[in-house]
Amino acid sequence: MKMIFKTVGLLLAGVVFLAIGALGYWHLTNPSPSVSAAQSGSTTTFDADTVVVLVDGDMSGTAYADGVLHPVPDAADQLVLIPDLNAPNSASPGLPVSNTVMGWPGSLVLSPDGRFAYALSSRGAVDRSIETVDNVWDGIPPARSLKIIDLDAGAIVAEYETCEAPLSADISSEGTWLLVACGNNETQLQVIELQDGLPTGSRDFALDLPAHELMNEEPGARYAMIHPSGSAAGVLLHNRAVTLVRFKLDESGVPTSADAETPADTDGWLSVARWTPSGDHLLVADVAWGPRPTDGLFNGPGRVLSFALSPDDEARGIVSEANVSLSPEAFELNRAGDLLAVVNMERSYLPGGPLALAPGRGASSLSLVAVDDATGAVTALGDPVGFPGVLPEDAAFDADGDRLTVVVYQDHDAPKSDGWLAHFEVQSTAEGPRAVLLETRTPLPRGGHDLAVRY
Repeated sequence: MKMIFKTVGLLLAGVVFLAIGALGYWHLTNPSPSVSAAQSGSTTTFDADTVVVLVDGDMSGTAYADGVLHPVPDAADQLVLIPDLNAPNSASPGLPVSNTVMGWPGSLVLSPDGRFAYALSSRGAVDRSIETVDNVWDGIPPARSLKIIDLDAGAIVAEYETCEAPLSADISSEGTWLLVACGNNETQLQVIELQDGLPTGSRDFALDLPAHELMNEEPGARYAMIHPSGSAAGVLLHNRAVTLVRFKLDESGVPTSADAETPADTDGWLSVARWTPSGDHLLVADVAWGPRPTDGLFNGPGRVLSFALSPDDEARGIVSEANVSLSPEAFELNRAGDLLAVVNMERSYLPGGPLALAPGRGASSLSLVAVDDATGAVTALGDPVGFPGVLPEDAAFDADGDRLTVVVYQDHDAPKSDGWLAHFEVQSTAEGPRAVLLETRTPLPRGGHDLAVRY
């Protein structure tokens, strides 16, 4: 009997030893970013008129991993206006605008003249008495709405029913129509016509796509961006493929038909996209996940991919890529079109407990990526800059590109804590631009996830 106990003890000790070794190797091969020292002062200001933030009041950012919503009794889905990002506590009371964090950042877009904000919601509100769900995808009800906010009046002026599962919105350069990516396999795109900023009707487009095994796995369009010409769009399908959709336009410049090219597959898991200024290349973020729940736990570094996708020539495929850090869910291009601010969530969406041992959980990070508009080349600049906070999902530059802000969902190990806007200065060095974390923050309710800037 003693021999049996001794053998079992040795086996358990071996298992523990192997587990510790595996955990150490995981940390060694997936180093966590350290939180950078924050700079106390800045010689620059955030040059913009108004910053607009969508806030999801329904769930903690760690609910993706464990289904625990950590409801805050007085929380609400809202849109927050910040008229002066350089002044502390300048946010206005939020407007009751339904929205959701359950999708790639893309639920918010401003009209070209800056008067209106358009906010999508693909999920409905959750009763505050509900504390846990089996998983957020099944436990939070669907919705399909677009709310229009007059930013000058600070008021909601209209609401419109969209396609099923509206996941992203973009607006034409003239402000005469919205393009909505629809996450269902019957209607991939919807065009909402606008007159004086308000919806007057819509057209649904079911893309004639070739049979694809992944379409049954993750149906529909996940993200769509209008080409600078207005005659086409770059569309991300089921997180795994990129296609160019060409439009036929009526006399008002609004699409009347949509024809998709054969999608180009990737080995990544795609989130958001931006056209380069010339429209020759589509920049796409790859979070390096997959369809399984564990793919967000054991993922490697993400990438920025540059696709040749111009409607004016036949070149197709990835022409350049830049490795960043873990889970780059979103990025933003500066107004000059030569620099991307890439927001890496790392593994900050993991809760405490045993999952707290995972590398990459203790900080988020920001990467800068240089963009060559002529060639589509993308180049990572320096190391990622670590900063505190859970689930940073969007970034924005100011007008001249020497400041940027990142929206942070909540604090670590405090699932009911408020969020904030983290501020960075973009400094010029001999090695190229670098981002410096600033001490100042702009307070927000918990759940900020999408932002836009009116210059």
